[in-house]
Amino acid sequence: MGCVNFKAKIGRFPGQQNPVTLAADTAFYVSDVEALTDVFKTMCNSIEPDGKIIKEEFKLVLFKDSQRQNLFAYRIFNLFDLKQKGKIYFADFVKVFHVFHSDTPVEA
Repeated sequence: MGCVNFKAKIGRFPGQQNPVTLAADTAFYVSDVEALTDVFKTMCNSIEPDGKIIKEEFKLVLFKDSQRQNLFAYRIFNLFDLKQKGKIYFADFVKVFHVFHSDTPVEA
């Protein structure tokens, strides 16, 4: 069981918005948002299949170790955790990547 099965149950995972809506709100094309969906699914399925990325999943995917203390991983995780709930939701995941997009205005 994982994000894919979870998605089949309810149509989407929690926090997932329509790719067209997210593309309209960011510098991404719909195909970019769909590609980010695949990355997000991989990450959120690595430990706890609830449709959200927790710190341990984030560290596991990026650093191949979910238990080791890593200040860099925690700081990057906190950038993505816009709601400060210890979980990264899909819309926040896309919005943070949007900040790094070359077509995003500097003010963002």
